[in-house]
Amino acid sequence: MILAPIAIFAAAFAFLLWVRLHTLLTYFQQEEYDGRRFPGAILRMRLFDVRASAVLLVLTAISTVAYSMGNMISLSVSGILAAAVMLVAIAWQERQYRYKKPLALTERARRIRNVAAIICVLLVLLASMGPIQALVAVQLPPVALIIANAMLKPVQDRVNEGYVDEARDRLARLDPIRIGITGSFGKTTTKHIFAEVLGVSAPVFYSRGSINTVLGLTRHIRERLQWSHRYFIAEMGAYGIGSVARLCRFVQPDYGIVTAIGDAHTERFGSVDNIAKAKSELVESVCEKGGTAVVATQVMDYAPFRGLAERYPGQVVTVGPEESADIRIASAALEGADWVITLDDRRAEGFGTLRYELPLLGEHNVTNSALAVAMAAIIDPSIAKRIPLVTPDVEQVPHRLQKRESPGEPLVLDDAYNANEAGFRNAVAVASELARQRGGRSILVTPGIAELGMEHDRVHAKLGEYAAARADVIYAVNPSRIASFTGALSAAGKPAVEVASFSEARKALKSDARPEDVVLYENDLPDLLEEKRLL
Repeated sequence: MILAPIAIFAAAFAFLLWVRLHTLLTYFQQEEYDGRRFPGAILRMRLFDVRASAVLLVLTAISTVAYSMGNMISLSVSGILAAAVMLVAIAWQERQYRYKKPLALTERARRIRNVAAIICVLLVLLASMGPIQALVAVQLPPVALIIANAMLKPVQDRVNEGYVDEARDRLARLDPIRIGITGSFGKTTTKHIFAEVLGVSAPVFYSRGSINTVLGLTRHIRERLQWSHRYFIAEMGAYGIGSVARLCRFVQPDYGIVTAIGDAHTERFGSVDNIAKAKSELVESVCEKGGTAVVATQVMDYAPFRGLAERYPGQVVTVGPEESADIRIASAALEGADWVITLDDRRAEGFGTLRYELPLLGEHNVTNSALAVAMAAIIDPSIAKRIPLVTPDVEQVPHRLQKRESPGEPLVLDDAYNANEAGFRNAVAVASELARQRGGRSILVTPGIAELGMEHDRVHAKLGEYAAARADVIYAVNPSRIASFTGALSAAGKPAVEVASFSEARKALKSDARPEDVVLYENDLPDLLEEKRLL
């Protein structure tokens, strides 16, 4: 009599584990399948089981009572069947979860899930042995994913190597002029501006969005690079010293742009000096080939760049407002909603003076555009006079201080992909000025910045002081992770409106925001860093 209820319970437990694997795989994918970092995410985002464990604890109590009362089978059977129903209900509800970045069931994700599911068969057998064993088993799906990923690593490495070799061969055959772009921030915006400007010379191929890894570039090269493309722009991200060098070995860039050095991703690098060393790998690669690197003057504060400029005279071209810049931003003024920027090229072989307009918001885009314009004019000097005809029509980069206007609604500034201190400050200042012009309030919605490491509290305290002085209303998303930010707001007499997620903030703003207001969504973090689930 007891075997049938146990089989039903096992089926319900298996269904829960199948759903749970997909939930956890969503976060594991966002953690880039890094088995070393994933346990930290489990604790940080509360990805361990709570609800099913509560059900199993009750089942344990029922079983204990049944045993103490003389093995009352009917009571045990009722408890087992009730627990099975509850597990199915929990799994069904979990299937309805929605994510900002849903699980992409790629071939790799499917392989990891399927191997983890085989491991979970053992967990189902363990759970069938009793409620205490089930309590242990229900906490182990994250371990199953980590083990499955480790088991599949040799297979995945061979698959990746095949794709990379195919992309490398295609690059060699088509042989476009290659330009790498790196920096702590500003990479993606500079890339988009640069692609539009360089397109005056010839067709340009570049990865959309913020694709900046070897495998990400590999996919785009295999699927989209054509014979007609004369130029290939590769955004280069860094996750440690050697990351950019690896990308350079793959791309073999002829030219390079370094946008800035800052404390973004300090958590991974350990220090800003290490970040500078990593980003300088692009300049070194380009200069060793005899190419030219265009860098923001700010990066020359760091020894690796100064050393490369001394080693390769004339090949490292600085751009910025400083008097020492090779290509100086002589002026940058707002005329209406557009920037009017003048560059002065002081090099003997330079393009002289170039004046252009830019329709993008934010003072930081002055330097981003100057780097792009300078690089384009260096690569093809013949287009220098035509560049000002293109820049007024440069498109807004999605999710980077992007304006969104609707009749009868507040102006929305979407800066969701901004993840650095300088960009944060610029965006808050822009929102404040636009709100003043419209006669409304500046409303900031933010979860703060990620991956600051030891600098997390210091940076957020400074940003809290800055925001309190310029924003009228501030929504703090997942405030528990930015206590120094909300503390600085309270100290300044402007306590935050605390919300669990961006979606909760949006619901509140439907009634709170007025048409004349400006709403800035600043740095929309992934699921991994925002909303905690109750599993």
